[in-house]
Amino acid sequence: MGEVCKIYVEIFGETLALVSDEDEDYIKGLAAYIDSKIDELAQPSARSGMHPTTLSLLASVMIADELFKEREKNSSIGKNMESNTKENERLRTLVDELWQALEQTWNDLSAQKEQLEHARADADEYKQAMEKARKDLEEYIEAFDTSPGIKKDIVSEAAQENIKEAT
Repeated sequence: MGEVCKIYVEIFGETLALVSDEDEDYIKGLAAYIDSKIDELAQPSARSGMHPTTLSLLASVMIADELFKEREKNSSIGKNMESNTKENERLRTLVDELWQALEQTWNDLSAQKEQLEHARADADEYKQAMEKARKDLEEYIEAFDTSPGIKKDIVSEAAQENIKEAT
C-alpha cells in the first residue's frame, strides 16, 4: 500500500476514476478482470442487448461466486493444514519416542557387549588355567609312570583303603 491517488480505468467502455492507496497496476488488473467478465457475459447473442447495469450485476454475481468458492477452498486447505499440523506433531512425538527407544537399545547393547567382552576374557583365563592344569597333569602322569616307587606306594595306599572299607 502506498500513497492515495486517482487511477483511471476503463470497464465496458466507461472510463472511471478510482481513488485508492493500492498499486496502480493492481487496480488496473482488477478493472481488466471485471471488464473481461462483463465481455464474457455480453458475447452470447442472446445477451448482447442487455443493459450495461444488468451485465455489471451478473458479472458481480460471477465474481462473488468465484470469491466464495476460493474462500471455501482456502477454508478446506486451512482445515487440512490444521489436520496435517496435528498429524505432524503426532509423528514428531512418535519419532522422538522411537529415537529414545533406539538410544536405550543402543545403550543396552553396549552394556551387553561389555559383559560379553568380560566373559570372553574370563573364558580365556579359564582356558589358560585348564591348559596349565592339563600340562601339570601330563607331567604328573609321566612322573608317575616313570617312577615305580611312587606308583607302588599309591597303589599300596589304595589297597589299604579298600581293605579298611571291606572290614
